[in-house]
Amino acid sequence: MKIILDDLDYRILQILAENSRLSYAEIGRTISLSQSAAKERVQNLAESGVIKQFTVEVDYEKLGYPLRVVISLKFKNDEFRRFIDDVHQFPEILSCKRVTGEFCLITECALKDSRHLEQLIDRLIAYGIPTTAIQLSEIKTRPILKSLSKSSAKD
Repeated sequence: MKIILDDLDYRILQILAENSRLSYAEIGRTISLSQSAAKERVQNLAESGVIKQFTVEVDYEKLGYPLRVVISLKFKNDEFRRFIDDVHQFPEILSCKRVTGEFCLITECALKDSRHLEQLIDRLIAYGIPTTAIQLSEIKTRPILKSLSKSSAKD
């Protein structure tokens, strides 16, 4: 079901994407709403499922995991299901996305060093064929899409 949002809702989403710890009063001041009106809108966005969760962004380098790696996986036979069941055994894997194309899964990992990477690869080989790419930097965007049809009409 598509949910219809107005410009204030989109502005609230953008504000929360940049800093989800802002108070309702701060959100309201930013977009000229009262604290109670801002709170009601945020709660409506959460209850409707538009906001799935409020989260924290961790600096893994400060925790001793400076190496960021993307590992693409191809699976042998039916090892895909076994890996999905076992993925919780890989704390280094921050995200795991099922994709179409040459690979079955794309993972993002945080690792201590190249030795840690080698150990992870050795563990993943039991499931399939890993292909690695070391992340050099991150270009971050937090887009809030108002309408794909409006943006593509401009292009």
